[in-house]
Amino acid sequence: MQHGFYFDHQLCVKCHACEIACKTWNEVEIGPRWREVVKIESGIYPDVKAMNVSMACMHCGDAPCRNACPVGAISKRAEDGLVLVNESKCIGCGFCTWACPFNAPQLTALAGKMQKCNFCQTPGKTRPLDMPRACEEVCPTGAIKSGSLAELAKLNREKAAARLAGAGIQGFPSLMVDAHQRFGPDAAE
Repeated sequence: MQHGFYFDHQLCVKCHACEIACKTWNEVEIGPRWREVVKIESGIYPDVKAMNVSMACMHCGDAPCRNACPVGAISKRAEDGLVLVNESKCIGCGFCTWACPFNAPQLTALAGKMQKCNFCQTPGKTRPLDMPRACEEVCPTGAIKSGSLAELAKLNREKAAARLAGAGIQGFPSLMVDAHQRFGPDAAE
């Protein structure tokens, strides 16, 4: 069962608590950030828009970083879909960073190895998958959620329904024809 993150940019206040919690829990050295809050801006004055986004490894279904690694140091666990780096195999070439569209793998200065979000599965400090991740646990607004993709899709559907109900849209149908294809097998619930 694939696990991942759900992020609600409308709740993020860019406090950076998620970054600090991630670095602290996983004992990440100074430099690399396994999770980073960035501000994305668009538009031209006076119609400027901005949003905060807390970015981490997306634990992709077909991970480009894994496919780019020449020594097989990056693997995807079948049981939970997590993409993990085996630092003892890593040669620090950086191919995984070039391949990753999210720039998740980062080179450490001390060891010269690639590291990235491991979904709080740091050896000796592994969090059970049914518990919140360190970044999620500390987020004061609840902008970050973790879990199985089925659970996260259900959460997304609930939030979308609440937004539509509150929007006062007249005659908006309560029907989603392609829900199963878009949101997974639990979409019919």
